[in-house]
Amino acid sequence: MIGLKKVLKSLYVYLAASMWIGSWGIFAVDQINISIDDFFIKREASESSVLLPGYVMHEKNGVKFMIKEETANKLGVVTLDMECDSVEFWGNIAFDVDLESLVFAIDFNNYDYQDYNIRDLYLTIEPKSRGGNWLISSKGYEYHNFSKIRIPSSEESIKINLPLFRAENFSNKKAYPLEVKLLAKSLNSSSSVTCKEEYVDTIPVEKFMDFENIQPVFAEGIFPVYDIANLKVQSSEEDIYIEKFIDYQILRKSGLNLPSNEAALALLQKDLAFPPSVNGDYKWTYDALHYKKIRNRKTVIGLYGDVLKSDLEAIKNTLHVLHIVAPTLDISYSSETKDVTLPIHITDCKNNLGKHIGCGSGGFAGVYKWEDYIWVDASLRGEYRTHVLIHELGHALGLSHNLCWESAMTYEFSSPQVPYFSHIDLMQLNILYHPDLVTETTYNPTTRTIYRSQVIEILELSEERVSYYEDNIKEACYQKPGSYDYLIELQGKKK
Repeated sequence: MIGLKKVLKSLYVYLAASMWIGSWGIFAVDQINISIDDFFIKREASESSVLLPGYVMHEKNGVKFMIKEETANKLGVVTLDMECDSVEFWGNIAFDVDLESLVFAIDFNNYDYQDYNIRDLYLTIEPKSRGGNWLISSKGYEYHNFSKIRIPSSEESIKINLPLFRAENFSNKKAYPLEVKLLAKSLNSSSSVTCKEEYVDTIPVEKFMDFENIQPVFAEGIFPVYDIANLKVQSSEEDIYIEKFIDYQILRKSGLNLPSNEAALALLQKDLAFPPSVNGDYKWTYDALHYKKIRNRKTVIGLYGDVLKSDLEAIKNTLHVLHIVAPTLDISYSSETKDVTLPIHITDCKNNLGKHIGCGSGGFAGVYKWEDYIWVDASLRGEYRTHVLIHELGHALGLSHNLCWESAMTYEFSSPQVPYFSHIDLMQLNILYHPDLVTETTYNPTTRTIYRSQVIEILELSEERVSYYEDNIKEACYQKPGSYDYLIELQGKKK
């Protein structure tokens, strides 16, 4: 006969496993057995330890639990040492935030956090949500208030000036309280894992009167004078400015003879269906042309955050080509936030920002928000970084995703992910911002609307060819008229 204890344990395991298995996967059974064993040990022994013999601590989704050491080693999971939670350490150090000076101070009182299995100690600052999508309302400027500052263990007491950024046109009305925390990382783990979070304070909105106004990154000598919004010209420079402005007008007119293309019109009416299939394949889907966001106002770009010179160069080259291929698009760059209508934020996804915007492992490297701002992961480098930057700018100008091999907008798995607008991208932009399509019937204060039939009629395209490419959309990807070749070179593409 099965003993009562064994029956109870078996029944407990069955019920608990049914509830836990969906969320904890392979760790569930281990954890259930630990719970059972711990239950009976506590009933049968006068003392019990935090960690059972043969078990280690693991963290998943912010929850700590025990698993067998053998299982942890087999799966290569990160284990924690609970001494990171030492009452002795956390109970004897002192820390606070001076809300008047906005200075964080910590006094270790002769305690070294590395003696308590804390590998790294960080000060973290992030906006505190009050409900709703606060990232939208702030137009991305809140991204720059996500900070993570390492606190050295070698100093007895430390003071840190808290960074506090706002944009002039998104100041107090769009401000959110900042939550300040201490974040401890485990010393004995194979990778960086949070083992302790300690709340410090919240900086209220009323303290934001003296914020540091964040400005776009700007470097002299990169942008031509006609690409700088609200450029202040000295009287001695007026002749040069007029000369350059004439060059700009000639540049815009040079694209009037670029041929329109049926393949480009067909592609403008396509997008990709999300999410992809279980094997990762994307499928084409219909995207009505008249739903496109065609910009009909002055667009001023500003790059913020961890901006590289190559980012500025990429924007400069892109603006140069846009003046040619999209003559009705009024677009420039500014060194002052008050002018910026399309901010591009380049910040690191590895900090706490990642959980708010969905970047990081398995997530995206950049995003365009319809509220009219862009985010790009600052950790990217080389041509891929430029590809992401241009890709998101393409969305801001009205381009959708595609499966074209050589396109800035591609989601084709094996594509080279080019760091410039390709032939098919430029041909689409030429239609969206064609001067002959700016009519009274398509005008509104911020965006324009155009229709398939209108484009065919006004640009004198072949209905038959458009229909053919709509039915054979993959073929549209490979159209490369020679008249667009020089625009590729102007974007910095080397032959």
